[in-house]
Amino acid sequence: MQQTYNFVIDSESARHRLCLNGRQLATFATLDAAKAEANKVADRAVPGAKLNFELDFKWTLSDLEIRGATLNWESVEAASRV
Repeated sequence: MQQTYNFVIDSESARHRLCLNGRQLATFATLDAAKAEANKVADRAVPGAKLNFELDFKWTLSDLEIRGATLNWESVEAASRV
């Protein structure tokens, strides 16, 4: 069975909100802290997974930046049934 996890970091000047599949997980003071937490969550789902966040949207009038990363993987159980 294929699993997909969509991570989004919505950043403004003083906060960085981490969301997973559209649900907010936490808010962080720094972008690095938000990325680190996202990687911890990804590593729990798939040991050794590392996310690479890319800048998807930037609006300079309000300092809004949105970054996204997707983790796709197929579970071992589903792969062994094929």
